[in-house]
Amino acid sequence: MRIDLSPVFQLAILALFCTACQESAVIKQRGSSKDMYPDHESWGSKVVISRSGQLVAAADSRRMIKYNDRDMAHLVGEVNVDFYDEQGLHMSHLFADSADINTRANTMSAFGHVIIRSDSGLVLETETLRWDDTYDMVATEDTVRFTTLEYDTLYGVGFESDVDLTHWKIYQPWGVSERGFGIDE
Repeated sequence: MRIDLSPVFQLAILALFCTACQESAVIKQRGSSKDMYPDHESWGSKVVISRSGQLVAAADSRRMIKYNDRDMAHLVGEVNVDFYDEQGLHMSHLFADSADINTRANTMSAFGHVIIRSDSGLVLETETLRWDDTYDMVATEDTVRFTTLEYDTLYGVGFESDVDLTHWKIYQPWGVSERGFGIDE
């Protein structure tokens, strides 16, 4: 028995077969849905970081995207982070456009218009900043603007300090001061 298929019907079957092949290739290329979507997404959330039960930092933002398998929380929109000392006293406040917090390692990377202000009045401004709870340090390799208690404005490329900005180091510095530095005229 011979079945004659019309050319239009043959073309339709061929198109269907090609479409099915392309679809499976797209699915393989994208990966599994587990890799594509976060485990949690919330608005107005707060992330609390502690060390041995002691509050170290508390971060909130407009939106949080959480990936459990990566131990990562991505904070987006008006990120605010408060840092605390060993006695639980507030030390400094950080503001940024976004931040990534590694919840296993207790590290954070802040991005976009980053400003950290210590309770004593020191202010650091930069575009990116890393915080590591292990060393209780903040650091960046970007350009910084640092304002001292005497309102000196110092600039540089690269910065590291403790979280309350009392022991700081600016790399490649330049700046402006209204005070003399012990130079007799």
